[in-house]
Amino acid sequence: MKKAILRVFFKPLTIINRIKKKDEKLIFFYSNLGFRDNVKAFYDYLIENNYNEQFKIVVSINDWEQYVKRAPKNVTFINNKQGIKWFMKAKYAFYCFGKYPIKPSKKQTVINLWHGTPLKRIGHLEKGCENIDYDFFSKVLTSAPMYKPIMADIFGCTENRVEVMGNPRNDEMFKKDRIKDDYIKGGAGKLILWLPTYREYDEGFIISILNKDELNSLNTYLMDNNIKMIVKLHPLQTADTQGMELSHIKFITQDELNRSDMTVYTLLRNADGLITDYSSVYFDYMLLNRPIGFAVEDMEKYKNKRGFIFDNPKEYMPGPEIRNLSDIEEFIENIVSGNDLYKEARESVNDKINYYKDGNCCKRVAETFIK
Repeated sequence: MKKAILRVFFKPLTIINRIKKKDEKLIFFYSNLGFRDNVKAFYDYLIENNYNEQFKIVVSINDWEQYVKRAPKNVTFINNKQGIKWFMKAKYAFYCFGKYPIKPSKKQTVINLWHGTPLKRIGHLEKGCENIDYDFFSKVLTSAPMYKPIMADIFGCTENRVEVMGNPRNDEMFKKDRIKDDYIKGGAGKLILWLPTYREYDEGFIISILNKDELNSLNTYLMDNNIKMIVKLHPLQTADTQGMELSHIKFITQDELNRSDMTVYTLLRNADGLITDYSSVYFDYMLLNRPIGFAVEDMEKYKNKRGFIFDNPKEYMPGPEIRNLSDIEEFIENIVSGNDLYKEARESVNDKINYYKDGNCCKRVAETFIK
């Protein structure tokens, strides 16, 4: 009902947007899931390169209030409702979470940065979403030529509107920041990052392959070997670790990263190894060619519930399967000893998934679309 009302509300705005004059010096950003990911990465690039000296930049986000007082020159932060009128004024608009269901005019450049290279079925490929209109952009970005037809099917657009440029957020993995990097490592010899995927059907412990006793055992193993583990929670997850003494395992939320002026990509560039499952972030991490372990004990269940882009997703998972505490310890031991069994397999998949490996995605996007 709510979606039907929104469609009725926004439909005439498409007509208004077509005739409304655009400000050639206005850049607009939108996100309804916080100021992060590709939107934040591309915004940071524009500020670092003084685009706000030539353009007015308006950022419409749900957590806008915390940024108002520290906005740079010529930058305004507003809420999502206020953003509608600014979107219709802007010559350039960028988003990766949510969108205004307003078709861009021919005088506008609206770029769907999206939020990663998908492994899971999304958009028109997801069950029950085949008839939803996702096409509210001029161009959508992807990471490699093999994904052009896939992204076109996902969003219901033609392939010539899918641009191979990479993900702006990946540029951070090629940067250095000694203070942040030293803080993350915390004096540990090695750092392991765990990125669990949110599962709507999972009511168990946050790390599904371990119970609390096993998590305590893992902490002891890490402590004995001077290894730190960070578990980055999905925005829709919480960690029930009450009463647990986990000196070498830290659960961290997106809000905590935001307060520290860091992103998950700050963590990734410092991680000696990654454990994940169906999060497409591991495609990004392959740019660093470091070990990846896959906790995929529920793959068949996930395949039936959500589904994958590829018929055989394991072909695109170059790393060991991790199903229990013993597998985790073996994965870490191989990292410590330098026994990298999947290096060539990662390189092969990386060549298919990531066309660019240079840390210059933001530059490509800016120089291509902002004139």
